[in-house]
Amino acid sequence: MAETVLSRAAQTRALPDRPNLEYLRNEAKARLKTLRVCNPTAQLSAAQKEVARDYGFASWRRLRAEVEKRIGQIGAESAGDKADRLKAEQALPRRAIPIDPTTLDQFVGFYKLAPRKVFTVDLDEDGLISRLTGQMFHSMLAESPNKFFFRNTYIKAQLSFVRDDNGVVISLVLHQGGMEQSAPRISKDEATSVERSIEARKATNEPRSGSEQALRRIIKATQLGIPESDLMSPGLTRAFEEQLPDNRRVLKSWGELQSIQFKGVSVGDDCDVYDVKFDQAETEWRLSLNDASKIETASFRIVP
Repeated sequence: MAETVLSRAAQTRALPDRPNLEYLRNEAKARLKTLRVCNPTAQLSAAQKEVARDYGFASWRRLRAEVEKRIGQIGAESAGDKADRLKAEQALPRRAIPIDPTTLDQFVGFYKLAPRKVFTVDLDEDGLISRLTGQMFHSMLAESPNKFFFRNTYIKAQLSFVRDDNGVVISLVLHQGGMEQSAPRISKDEATSVERSIEARKATNEPRSGSEQALRRIIKATQLGIPESDLMSPGLTRAFEEQLPDNRRVLKSWGELQSIQFKGVSVGDDCDVYDVKFDQAETEWRLSLNDASKIETASFRIVP
């Protein structure tokens, strides 16, 4: 039986409606690493040309021109619209692709997402696994040579790995909640130092400096219905604005603030935990501050 051979035109991939030039650059760097297995002198330009041809373009220059053209046609996108678009894309069902297990070791390491949050990426018998400081490891599946999603479908997030011009992995990007957060690669010693600092704070069980003041401000901002961008991180600011009508209504029903008492440092996520009493409700609030003394995360619940 004659073997069926597909033409390159039949094998080409279509560019997405909103192509990302940085993603294509990373794809080319990954391709370079593959080319150098057979040809150690292979250059990035050769890998770029192969990627361009995969998308049906004769050269990298023409592929880049098309991407820049489409980006220009999209026009300026508001921060809110971008977040909504990313959040919708991140929640889509993912499709796993086969990947050579021997290529996974290059991703193993530590990546600093925030001053006290480090991604640990490792391998086990099932493949790539990752965890964020204070959390458990979760299995991951490849959707491209450089991008992975969580096997647990309840986790609507992905990790993509970024390379330098030599094809070495230098950082990762967390795609979650309408955001794309970069985490540079760090040494094991630096990751260990972060973990030890967290354990030391748990041992002293004292709130961070300015923590209670920040809590009082975010409660007041919610009651007044006025976001304070200088108080919160960009991600929390967006979430605060989205949830403000509902949260303001709830706090209004609780009446006036009566007291705030520090409860302790949470074991799982290094948050300061407070018991907060209102006229009509007893609640628990959790918040974390970044190095700029802005609130990075915040949440509350009614105490049963």
